Amino acid sequence: MMKSESLNSLIRSGTGHIHLIGIGGFGMAGLAILLRDRGFKVTGCDLLESRFTRTLQSSGIEVSIGHDISHIGSALAGVVRSTAVPSSNTEVRAAGDCGVPVYRRGEVLAGMIKGRSSVAVSGTHGKTTTSAMIAQTLCNAGLAPDYYVGGESDVLGGIAARGRGNLIVLEADESDGTLSLYEPDISVVTGIDYDHMEHFYNEEDFIESFVRFTKQTRDCVYYCGDDPVAERVCSPSGITYGLSPENVYHARDLMEKARTSSFSLYRGEMRVGEIHLSVSGRHNVLNALAACAVCHDLGLSVEAISEGLARFEPVRRRFERIGTCGGVEVYSDYAHHPAEIRAVIDSARRLNARRVIAVFQPHRYTRTLALGSDFPPAFDGVDELILLPVYAASESPIKGGTSEDLFRHFIEYGYESVKLTSSLEEARVEAGKRINEGDLLLVIGAGDVDLIADWVVDDQIGGPAS
Repeated sequence: MMKSESLNSLIRSGTGHIHLIGIGGFGMAGLAILLRDRGFKVTGCDLLESRFTRTLQSSGIEVSIGHDISHIGSALAGVVRSTAVPSSNTEVRAAGDCGVPVYRRGEVLAGMIKGRSSVAVSGTHGKTTTSAMIAQTLCNAGLAPDYYVGGESDVLGGIAARGRGNLIVLEADESDGTLSLYEPDISVVTGIDYDHMEHFYNEEDFIESFVRFTKQTRDCVYYCGDDPVAERVCSPSGITYGLSPENVYHARDLMEKARTSSFSLYRGEMRVGEIHLSVSGRHNVLNALAACAVCHDLGLSVEAISEGLARFEPVRRRFERIGTCGGVEVYSDYAHHPAEIRAVIDSARRLNARRVIAVFQPHRYTRTLALGSDFPPAFDGVDELILLPVYAASESPIKGGTSEDLFRHFIEYGYESVKLTSSLEEARVEAGKRINEGDLLLVIGAGDVDLIADWVVDDQIGGPAS
């Protein structure tokens, strides 16, 4: 039996024991919940204990800390490995020796939507927020789909859950090439910016994964018509959304404030209704337009869409306010690509803080090397920057891809207020030295840099929190 057929048979059965290697990450933790709710016995392991491993353990999923071949046995129905876990991992090799099939996370997710009504959200930026907007709006309307989003949503109740019907909304990750395995009814492409150089040979190879994804969509592709690469990949068969009135779904009368935004939703020349968001930034307006388009064409009334998006709350680490410290607002964001960072800085400047102090942890040596010169302009508007070592995400250092190399890009760009640090603790201390009442501290990166935001607020550098 071919691997794909074996996986499809396994998923349909809903029985057996599945072990997840690297279970503590966002994506793997969400998959563990979906598999458990489908009836599988789920266990997992990760190198380090984390909030997610503890949450999974409290929900009844057995999680071991550390990798060990004792976790693998011939009784397993399958093993799933995180993108960060290489094929050389001891447990992966042990599974092969035992004849237990090993799948990548994306392979399993793609298999889980077969035979079901599905909405898969892809794109280099915004897919977590967009999938969360769609899921929250559908849930608010009483449809209760299965959902899988790449971040923690307090409104939804977590990263993933099984609903009551046949519809599933999920975030389709492009990082490891498994995007081309999805065959959803409805797909969304939020935009395409070259990324994940650790997996793709070049930009065209990266773009090709989106080409295959859209061609395999069974019903309809929605894409951001304001994005030139998405336009090239998805037209002429897709339905566009965006800020330009040339898009099928578009926004008019856009009003942006520090923490909110609103717009009139149009489909062609027809005014559909008024949309109010509790988040700011044009990137979030684009995310909301995608959610509007999908939900409207799924049959939701404009009243249901408007109410759902008005109640939308972003997932954690998407311009998340952590607290205050001595009159300093502390925000944390998952951004790790220059385009994402630019949007975050724009949101920060809208809050009219006295100064914006940023702490940035680059993510992966391959990305830092490939996009090094693009990072400094992304931080325009920041008054002082504290730079951390690259978060390796299982990569080995490469020449040109270290934080020292990135620091030189900032100096060459003309940045004068950039400080290179050697650790999270040193960065925390440097942040404490620089922040003053009226400032905004922005903690940016996809690694463990979010700890600094918690430390600053918990330590109360400079005064009491609120």
